Amino acid sequence: MKKQICCPLLALLLIGLAVLPLPAQSAWERSVLLSARVDTNPASIELRWSPDATATGYALYRKELEDREWGPARVSLAGFASTYLDTEVETGRAYEYALFKQDFAVVTWDICVEPGQSLELTFSDMYGIGLCCNFGFGYYSAALCGEQVAYGDNFGWSDTTQFVVCEGGDSCEWLRIDVFPDMFPNSTSWTLHDRDRGELVASSGPRGSFIAPRPRYGFISAAIELPPREDRRELLLLVERSLWDSLAPEIAQLELDLIRDQWRVSKRAVEPTETVAEIRRSIQEHYQQRPELEALYLLGHIPVPYSGNIYPDTHSENHQGAWSADTYYAELDGQWTDEVVDIQTAFFERNHNVPGDGKWDQDSIPSRVELQVGRVDLSRLPSFVESEVELTRRYLRKAHAFKNGEIEVERRALIDDNFGQAFAAPAASAWRNFAPMFGPDQIDEADYFGTLRNQSYLWSYGCGSGSHLSAAGIGQTSDFAQDSLLTVFTMLFGSQFGDWDNPDNFLRAPLASGLTLSNCWAGNPPWTFHHMAIGYPLGYAARRTMNSTGGVYLPGPQLVHLALLGDPSLRQYPITPLAASSLELRPISDWIELTWSPSEVEAIAGYLVYRAEHWRGPYERLSTELIQDTFWRDEQPLIGDNYYQVKVVRLEESASGTFYNQSLGLIDSVYYAPIVGTQEGNLPTDFQVHPNPSTGQVWVQLPEVRTESELQLYAPGGQLVGRWNIAAGTREQDLDLSRLAVGWYWLRWGSELRPLLLVE
Repeated sequence: MKKQICCPLLALLLIGLAVLPLPAQSAWERSVLLSARVDTNPASIELRWSPDATATGYALYRKELEDREWGPARVSLAGFASTYLDTEVETGRAYEYALFKQDFAVVTWDICVEPGQSLELTFSDMYGIGLCCNFGFGYYSAALCGEQVAYGDNFGWSDTTQFVVCEGGDSCEWLRIDVFPDMFPNSTSWTLHDRDRGELVASSGPRGSFIAPRPRYGFISAAIELPPREDRRELLLLVERSLWDSLAPEIAQLELDLIRDQWRVSKRAVEPTETVAEIRRSIQEHYQQRPELEALYLLGHIPVPYSGNIYPDTHSENHQGAWSADTYYAELDGQWTDEVVDIQTAFFERNHNVPGDGKWDQDSIPSRVELQVGRVDLSRLPSFVESEVELTRRYLRKAHAFKNGEIEVERRALIDDNFGQAFAAPAASAWRNFAPMFGPDQIDEADYFGTLRNQSYLWSYGCGSGSHLSAAGIGQTSDFAQDSLLTVFTMLFGSQFGDWDNPDNFLRAPLASGLTLSNCWAGNPPWTFHHMAIGYPLGYAARRTMNSTGGVYLPGPQLVHLALLGDPSLRQYPITPLAASSLELRPISDWIELTWSPSEVEAIAGYLVYRAEHWRGPYERLSTELIQDTFWRDEQPLIGDNYYQVKVVRLEESASGTFYNQSLGLIDSVYYAPIVGTQEGNLPTDFQVHPNPSTGQVWVQLPEVRTESELQLYAPGGQLVGRWNIAAGTREQDLDLSRLAVGWYWLRWGSELRPLLLVE
């Protein structure tokens, strides 16, 4: 955008024009509400958005999902446009689109100044936030006679530069002022004065006026019959030591659910004496040994990193300094230092940051984040009567229920916006994400608590002026303790509580209540969850937000305070898996036969079968195509243990297209050894346990028993918790273990050990 002031007189005339305050506006006006309709024959993706009479035009971009840059605009569209048909697409591939009604643009003024004139250029910010680095990475620059005469970004309240115009021989030299605005294009202004005459030469306009239109845009990841995402690589589960033993059954169930969702899982307990640097170093070492590491799940009050000299909620008067920064654990090769920042003005000492105190200097994430990261920390919530252990147990159980399709919620979204266009329209995060998930007609504007007490919404958003314990127009931490809200994924925004590591924190509270499984402080910056509409997990969307450096979703790097509260493996469209007792495995001569009961899920596309040599995986798909029957023959089984997963598959349709969605797998195992004749040496040398995992009723198949023996069951700590006499000639033994707590056990017969997992 370019503005030109031809002479000082015109500048004075322009300054005299009043700029009227804008009326209250909704945050949706800062968004382009994108959705998609797809066809297979021929393959096409039709993007749709609401007509906008104020639009002068659109710039449409497209890229491959994992590309880091948009490149040039694919097409320019007229302002009256409301659809775009893309026929250059393929079935089975995901594409990402950006549609800008108003881009992030540099604003330029060209001002005629007199040769030899002595000038003073002053940039001011009405909130004392400058142009960088808490609300977008903006800057200003002034050039004259081919040289830069002024530059500034993180200048706080004001920045002044004095210079003299060159003598070029012409009656007019052109001063060019460029401004790249931050998220508040109405908070920054500039004036240019003649120092000798004390006259105003030019300005950006009255204080509080918009130096540029606010960016208006939307994103969508669209696909036609996108194949299922199968190997999700590895997830590292770090558990607070105090929860490690107290929640052993629930942690075992979490681990099993992750494996059933194709994650490979490593886990360890974190001691309270470990420092954040030691924890990060252990993650780095794990990543070096296991480069397939993809995600990090922090369960409990794992030591919290702090970093920066920032105030993303605008409160420089009491909240500037180091903020909680789990991004430190997810970014593995950047440099984090503790040498420069020295600030102690924040109200809480935890935000103070001085050299050598173990809090880092960095405001922005030093380099690309390698890991998806999410945290569930339900410690220090005195508004709830339950302990941290019980609140965490409740969270893990409802997460298990959701992943297994036991929680039904309406596929729609709710927005309670108490800011509107103020504070850079934070609720635009909701509008931009919810439209690709559900379509604009499935987004309701309603009261957060008043509605969610009685009506279910898969996603929700609320924002309002905040404290550590509240958001105006939304509620307080104590409200979450008293109510059980019917929403699974939520976003909240307001002052103070985005720095979440404090007692009774408002951002952490929803995870302890109702159906809610995730939350984040969405507004500065805007978050991008639209990938979840085509099957990607929550952590993937969080990492894409953290890695938007370079202008993918926002210009400039992201600040260190971004935090996902919740299980990063969550997907938003769970399918009920096969029943635990429905799978039967039978070794038959040269193959293993799998049979299962039909799924009760409506309109399934079929089943997929996977196999591994260990219950932890990795699991390899055996069936190249979707299986339409309820049986499968593995004609090349492994010699020894064969662990199988059978998954229900459905072609899922969202407002972003279609994708093949999988349930969690039903796991069972069988031992296979080819039998030739009846010689003893050809018989299996160990025994088989079915089903495994089990809800308590277990069937043990034994090789031919020639003499009386004993079958023993051990708890993980080595305690003997069951024993059964096995008579000579016994080939099968039924065990009733329903009295035992869920978790891992070991069955021992002779010198052979078999792991057994009991689940609810």
